[in-house]
Amino acid sequence: MEYDRFLARVAYGVLRLRVSVDVAFKRACRGVCAGGVDERERLYDMARRFISDYVKVSCIAGPGVKPRDLARLWLSNPNLEVGEPYCRLSVSKWVYDKLSSLMGEGEAYTMLEAANKRVWWLRINTLKASVESVARSLESEGVEFEVDPRYYYMVRVKNSPKPVRLLKAVREFKAIPQDIASAAVVEALNPQPGDSILDACAAPGIKTSLIAMLTEGKTRITAVDISGRRVAIMRKLMRKLGVPDESLEIIVGDSRKLEFKGRHDKALIDAPCSNSGAIAKDPGLKITLTEGKIRYYSRLQKEILANIASHADKITYATCSLMPEEGEEIALYAEETLGAKLEKPNIKICRPGYRGYRVSDSICRLYPHIHESEGFIIANIIP
Repeated sequence: MEYDRFLARVAYGVLRLRVSVDVAFKRACRGVCAGGVDERERLYDMARRFISDYVKVSCIAGPGVKPRDLARLWLSNPNLEVGEPYCRLSVSKWVYDKLSSLMGEGEAYTMLEAANKRVWWLRINTLKASVESVARSLESEGVEFEVDPRYYYMVRVKNSPKPVRLLKAVREFKAIPQDIASAAVVEALNPQPGDSILDACAAPGIKTSLIAMLTEGKTRITAVDISGRRVAIMRKLMRKLGVPDESLEIIVGDSRKLEFKGRHDKALIDAPCSNSGAIAKDPGLKITLTEGKIRYYSRLQKEILANIASHADKITYATCSLMPEEGEEIALYAEETLGAKLEKPNIKICRPGYRGYRVSDSICRLYPHIHESEGFIIANIIP
């Protein structure tokens, strides 16, 4: 295989087609990756590392260098050394400068350094298995892990002899890859048996299934997503995860405009966002994130929040974003434009928002370098 050509094809998918590294890898592999599982995993790891280092290589090569030439440079220099901090971290200069202005340069560097390293979390699905039985299954496959002391159903994988997705408990849907920050969002919602809950941006339904799990299927969840394709996937996934049919209604709809009969007790808005908090999961985000994308999602988030505020007594709003336009500024919008109140989430992992914002003590941020999680913002909003 011509590795430089292969890596350039992955880069093309990320840069031009704007797809994730996983999708770009699958497309680049068609008709090329003929080896077994081990060889495919090796190529996948290579592709992820190259995309993660893309900005760093570009810093060395200079502007205008083609992806295949960058791949050749990267393949011939496994230990690239660069001077500028943003180049060492392989992130855009504007991202580094923006986060430095919000957190201080030292902490921003530490946070972005941690964000480059993926931490694997599993959520034990107690709708299908007990914590003890899943722990035994993981041990039998040689997985080193820790059960989180704050959330009994969360497990941090320290070392696994095989890809997490291939573990028996995962293949049987008894354990679900889910970041602890994602679980904290549902904990902030605090679902209780008997609640009527609106999940406004639900697909593929991982948080939806956690709501059902924490309430033993004794809530009534209305799950909405704008994508018919994603809703179809969600329907199948909910059955595999053991979510009771009678507790869940899944509909295709636009949460910016959708009308509902009556009000819900609670609503979850896990809003579409830049995903800047998830670069460890998809390193392609480091090279496709733009200020225009952030502004676009910020507008979309406000539109969704404004509509859902008329349909629920309490809203838990969350995004997997490091950017204040998708966090602190949305909380300010809720207060100043919608006339809502902020109620600090009562969760076990929480740091204040960025200090330059009046609402910082009323919301929660989760950080990669502090919580070994994705970067998230969580706000509880009372319309």
